[in-house]
Amino acid sequence: MRTVFLDRDGVINRKAAEGDYVKNWSEFEFLPGAVSGLRMLSEAGWKLMVVTNQRGIALGRMSADDLADIHTRMCLELGIAGAPIEAVYVCPHDRGKCYCRKPDVGLFLEAWRDWPGLDFRHSVVIGDSLSDMQAATRLKCGRVWIGDNPPPDTDFATHSIEEAAQMMLFYYS
Repeated sequence: MRTVFLDRDGVINRKAAEGDYVKNWSEFEFLPGAVSGLRMLSEAGWKLMVVTNQRGIALGRMSADDLADIHTRMCLELGIAGAPIEAVYVCPHDRGKCYCRKPDVGLFLEAWRDWPGLDFRHSVVIGDSLSDMQAATRLKCGRVWIGDNPPPDTDFATHSIEEAAQMMLFYYS
């Protein structure tokens, strides 16, 4: 099973200002190319899963219900657009309080338990932070960086999921 693990903020949607969080649906905005890129990957047979650190819950900036509402609406819109998200895995904890917060791999292992046939060697992590790339390296997944200044051990660096999808469909086909 070919799987794309996606970070959320800064990859699928516009990131909040430094120190702030996307706390409700009215603050959520898909990034240019995100929906079309995810649709391209889905149409090519990739399973799409979101793996996201959401420390805003631990800090009391949003509730688990607020986050669930964002993810429900995000998944609904992407599903309607032909880019269904198979699952969303969330770490709501503060730094150093759990095993699931990226760069740890607990959320990925949860997905592995939930999805028989998931093989990290045939999976790719798309992210915009060093912790995303470190988790991918630990799991031996492909590593796709969204944004500027990629770390040296990424496989591809792009500025949108749409660009990433085009490269992945060429490289991983």
